[in-house]
Amino acid sequence: MTTASTASRHRRRRGEDDTTVRNWSELPDGPLHTIFTCLCSFVDFISFSSVCRSWRAVTSALSPSDITSRFPPLLLIASYTREGRASGCRVLDPASPSFSCSLDRISNNRASANFPILTNHGRFLRPVRPAGNHQHVILNPFTGEEIYSPIIPKGGTSINRFHPTHLSFIDSALLLITNYDVFHWRVGSPSWSCHSPKIHPTGGEIVVIVKDKMYAMDSAERLFELELSPQLHLRHLAVDGIGDGRFSFKIFLVDCGGELLFLRLVPTERIMGMQLEAFRLDLSINQATWVKIENLGNWAIFVGYWTELPGLAVENPERWGGRSNCVYFSMNGNVDWPWVMIKLGEEIDTSDPESPLFNGNPRQRVKTSWVYPGF
Repeated sequence: MTTASTASRHRRRRGEDDTTVRNWSELPDGPLHTIFTCLCSFVDFISFSSVCRSWRAVTSALSPSDITSRFPPLLLIASYTREGRASGCRVLDPASPSFSCSLDRISNNRASANFPILTNHGRFLRPVRPAGNHQHVILNPFTGEEIYSPIIPKGGTSINRFHPTHLSFIDSALLLITNYDVFHWRVGSPSWSCHSPKIHPTGGEIVVIVKDKMYAMDSAERLFELELSPQLHLRHLAVDGIGDGRFSFKIFLVDCGGELLFLRLVPTERIMGMQLEAFRLDLSINQATWVKIENLGNWAIFVGYWTELPGLAVENPERWGGRSNCVYFSMNGNVDWPWVMIKLGEEIDTSDPESPLFNGNPRQRVKTSWVYPGF
């Protein structure tokens, strides 16, 4: 009797048949998707993807929304030297408090050593100037991959901000807003498209995508709508509803379940006191209006002291141990106390060392950003 037939006879004695799955790599897609729904953090997600090729294929087929709707973002903590060079990068996961890892690709990367680095959606973006020409490099800190943009056309040398327009790396693009022009480059295309708007943003722009519509807000809290096709276009969108004359210390834009939210940090009547307010954009009537909201329901929002990036929203955070109706606010350079949870309208004492707005140690050259890794 052959070894194969003996093994088959033993399986029949145990009530098994020849189609029984005998190792993890043979699991069909159904059970794999069931296992995926039980994952609670990016640490679990990465471990799941690392089991074998068939498991990795399941995660590769997921859309960005499948991932971002299930897991909280990671907190990227980038450290800089006095000269502005990247000296290290650490990653924390709010769903796995004990997890912490360093991204050596940043500190060891030759191209990252000479220029300040800004972060956006899991990518580092840097200006580079070979032979006097202006272009940018996209660096993936999780894989070490670099992509260089074409040379920016004439007029784009004084750049205020630049923003990727999509979470996915394949569909990503760069949007550059300068003092006078708006530039757009999709990864893989040979050149930039350019638009000169009639009304120019004042700088400090935040860009966010909501239901395939792209919005930008400048430091004067003016809202703009951007169109990428059929041609690049930026127009000012007049919005009513706030007008209380109070100074906003920080502002944030967030896509929260398909609604555009505007969060602002404003002073309270108490000395050194601040609080967060939130408004949703109502386009149901002829005149666009900001409507104040008192709570976030079953959503959690992630923002930080550095406001170049849009906030991120996660539904039902209790499934990974988080809290609904809270704003996760990353701290100002405090690596020992990386974030706090704030409710809308809750007073923040900025003189408290545990406050997210406490200046802390000015010698700590640290910048934190909530990101979804782009693998």
